[in-house]
Amino acid sequence: MPTRPGYNLGRSWPWSGAWDCAVPGTISENIAGLFRVALSVITVNLHRQLSAIPARAVIVDLDGTMVDTLGDFVVVLQHTLADMGCHPVEIARVDRAFLELTVGKGTEDLLRRSLAHAWGLPDDDAEVAAQVPQAWRHYQGHYQRLNGQHADVFPGVAEGLAQLAALGLPMACLTNKPTAFAEQLLQLKGLRGHFACVFGGDAFERKKPDPLPLLKTCEALGVAPADTVMVGDSSNDAQAATAAGCGVVLVRYGYNHGHPIDEVPALAHVDRMDQIEWQVRT
Repeated sequence: MPTRPGYNLGRSWPWSGAWDCAVPGTISENIAGLFRVALSVITVNLHRQLSAIPARAVIVDLDGTMVDTLGDFVVVLQHTLADMGCHPVEIARVDRAFLELTVGKGTEDLLRRSLAHAWGLPDDDAEVAAQVPQAWRHYQGHYQRLNGQHADVFPGVAEGLAQLAALGLPMACLTNKPTAFAEQLLQLKGLRGHFACVFGGDAFERKKPDPLPLLKTCEALGVAPADTVMVGDSSNDAQAATAAGCGVVLVRYGYNHGHPIDEVPALAHVDRMDQIEWQVRT
């Protein structure tokens, strides 16, 4: 392509009308054209991001999406590790920073990885795996006692759920947390009434990111997966929703194992649940 001043890019570019470098063009005119192009691209992307999302039902994750539960996990796991005979130095390793990278794949996985991290052993160590059933018994008792005491509902969640309820969209909560703990937490935080059903990691044969829990939840709601949207905070949620044929919206404030959530494909990425604009699919 010639580089002489005033070269006309032509109309073959889809947005070339925004940068019409008529001969003879000037540097200032060309720079102004570039700004117009950039502004038009930003406007289009913003419009796509904020476009209404059609749905006939919505499935919402719990930990990291509706409630910040890392405080609960820290306290419960540290009590559990103490019951397992761990040294205080080992217990201190299982802190908020570690758990932010770990939660989301079910209680058994969380216990196995926490024990391994405390003891300085590989996650797949046979000795660790053998101790998980005993750790689960301790964990269950502590979680029933402490559930929700160190957890907070994220800003915008109550408002976002109210918006969905006002539209008459049926909702379900789907989490990898055990169902009883999920029910208890939702009741404690005043969120349970929004949901037609609540399913935990023990409700089905497989957990997210397998699509089975999404498919079963859609079935319980009586809505086809293609008409259902999952709201979550991690690649687990996105993988499960995509494999099930559901749409997915991701919140930016949750627990995605230390990876940027904006890199995970979704219908939208939002800073708060009440920023999602919904439309009832007809």
